[in-house]
Amino acid sequence: MTNKNGKTQLTFGFLNRFYAPSTSDTLSAYHTGLSLLQQAEQTGLTTGWVAQHHFHTETGTLPAPLVWLAHAAQQTRHIRLGTAVVILPLEPALRLAEDAAVLDILSNGRLELGLGKGFDTESFDHFGIAAEDRDKLYDEHITTLTNSLSGKNIIDDLHLSPPAPDLVNKIWESSRNSRDVAERGNGLILAPQPPDKSSHSLLIEQYLNIWRARNHQKQARIAFMRAIIPGRDKQTVEAEIGSDILRYVRRFIPEASANNLQTYLRNAGVLWGHPDEIIADLAQDAAMRSISHFAAQVQTFSTHADQASHRLRLYTEQIVPAINSLFGEA
Repeated sequence: MTNKNGKTQLTFGFLNRFYAPSTSDTLSAYHTGLSLLQQAEQTGLTTGWVAQHHFHTETGTLPAPLVWLAHAAQQTRHIRLGTAVVILPLEPALRLAEDAAVLDILSNGRLELGLGKGFDTESFDHFGIAAEDRDKLYDEHITTLTNSLSGKNIIDDLHLSPPAPDLVNKIWESSRNSRDVAERGNGLILAPQPPDKSSHSLLIEQYLNIWRARNHQKQARIAFMRAIIPGRDKQTVEAEIGSDILRYVRRFIPEASANNLQTYLRNAGVLWGHPDEIIADLAQDAAMRSISHFAAQVQTFSTHADQASHRLRLYTEQIVPAINSLFGEA
């Protein structure tokens, strides 16, 4: 989005991973998700993003995000509907293109199609796909997806039906290979980086350098997605989410201790505490100066609906205006 001076304006959204302690809570998670999306629309957020998880991995309950978004499109009017992300190596590319095209039509052009390679080897195993093939499959599938959406021949003179040429300009990729994302002319989704990986600033620099070199006839798009857990203060929030964070970390570090909770939170890119504390932390993040979209995740796996709604309200009423004041023009 640009202002009257042609400068990119920062837009805001929220990310729902549809966490639930048990698969028996799936329906409740779907209902809560719709309520939060409607709240986000009413409070002026631009985009509601949803994440895909297969087999309840990481306690995520939404394996079919486009199906859920088709339902949500009929319950909302103008908020954009994003996937962050569809695990592309596990998807037949032509079928994904068809589903995305239909959803874009049903939602009056509101779909934002975010894609990723996936990292959960369990899901790949269950689909009978070797996780080590995901890079190759991703490259093959995104080429097929992009070509079909852009109207190129699929085979002989067959084309995608229904056609969806505008979707080509609404593809996003969550990838550490930001150069390839820029080469393809797609938006870049920045997720929290582990301490041993490249910084967000470096990924942004690489992306923008290639974007400028390729002279794309459209504006670069960079979305930054962070876990934002606002509350009374850090201690209160830690008491609310500490057990969830430890449960997640112990998948990788079985001996993880509550004594190191703050370290785990920082390493996971979580910002928590009073809104003023979160704003102060974001103000020190150099990556914020280059992004065009910021989206917050406000839930962990045991967050109940009222908590999520309250945190979303704190985000939209206090944190979003402050970020906009600091970084409103990218």
